[in-house]
Amino acid sequence: MSTFEVADFAIAVPDDDVADLRRRLSSTRRPRSWPEPAWLAGTDRDVLAHLVAYWADGFDWRSHERRLNAEPQRIATVSGQRVHLLHVRADEPTGLPMILTNGWPSTFAEMIPLAHRLAGLGHDVVVPSLPGFTFSDQAAEAPAAVPTYELWHRLMLGLGYDRYLAHGGDLGAGITSRLGAAHSEAVAGIHLMAVMAAVDHSDLTAAEEAYLSGIESWTSDGGAYQHQQQTRPLTLAYGLSDSPAGLLAWILEKYRAWSDCGGDISTRWTEDEILVQASLYWFTNTIGTSFRPYFDYVAHPMPRPVMGDLPTAVAAFPYDISVPPREYAERTYHVVRYTRFDHGGHFAPHEEPESLARDIHDFAAALSV
Repeated sequence: MSTFEVADFAIAVPDDDVADLRRRLSSTRRPRSWPEPAWLAGTDRDVLAHLVAYWADGFDWRSHERRLNAEPQRIATVSGQRVHLLHVRADEPTGLPMILTNGWPSTFAEMIPLAHRLAGLGHDVVVPSLPGFTFSDQAAEAPAAVPTYELWHRLMLGLGYDRYLAHGGDLGAGITSRLGAAHSEAVAGIHLMAVMAAVDHSDLTAAEEAYLSGIESWTSDGGAYQHQQQTRPLTLAYGLSDSPAGLLAWILEKYRAWSDCGGDISTRWTEDEILVQASLYWFTNTIGTSFRPYFDYVAHPMPRPVMGDLPTAVAAFPYDISVPPREYAERTYHVVRYTRFDHGGHFAPHEEPESLARDIHDFAAALSV
């Protein structure tokens, strides 16, 4: 294995970058309005205008930078690639260490409430930023010489963990699945908020048919972003990398549509929480590189992982993009725990950190017996 190095890290956005962001926001040109109801054709004009104005004049990035820098941030060099991470240690480590992987358009910041709750339950927790997300370098070649799941395993070994649990949702669920399949000697179990599509679709139950029909409907109605990011991501990246208002509009729609907010995003996210996510993408200029997992999935496909008998837990949140029934997950995974929650959506680490932490902890405790 190549050498492993790790060092402390602190965010330090230059003053000129903060001033440039405010200048761009203050000169935002909005598209002409349409006579459609709010949100029907995309991000609502008035909601976005309010957030843009606050981002330009009122939002205090420096206070959030200080808050994030109070977290145990590190930069690890793994196989020659820089990986940003949080390394939240338990005061009294009594359970399995864990690696948590977010999806898109999330960042490491969204995982902080979950990480601290798990640490409070006795687990050391590692939250790496995906390659090309915020402070992690993207892979220098295409396809990546070292896939993300392999980077994660080498990261955990470098940090001193030779047996651990892995959790992920969205993109993170796919990475977590591949990690578990490739390194079952080290991964005690995987905890997922999404599952791979099954190969065998014979003898589907009514619940499975409804689930697949729901995915088809969602893809037709809300999957355009995915198709664009899979096929022509760079064309999109130019605009979003030049216009902070455009970047905010692109991700704001997702935070509203995919969370358990009933159409009112303020019930789940404060304005500052949304703008921290947007600011992290903006200041690191990584919204374009965050599309790479989508493009690589199509342009550089990898063999499907074989999950075998790896213990798997599935957490099903009712307002996630899809909610797989247990029997569908069992077509691919060795499901030993399945939990259906009453609340929460795609961003459960932020929306329902207490419930999610308890579910992961209880799964880990059963594995340790």
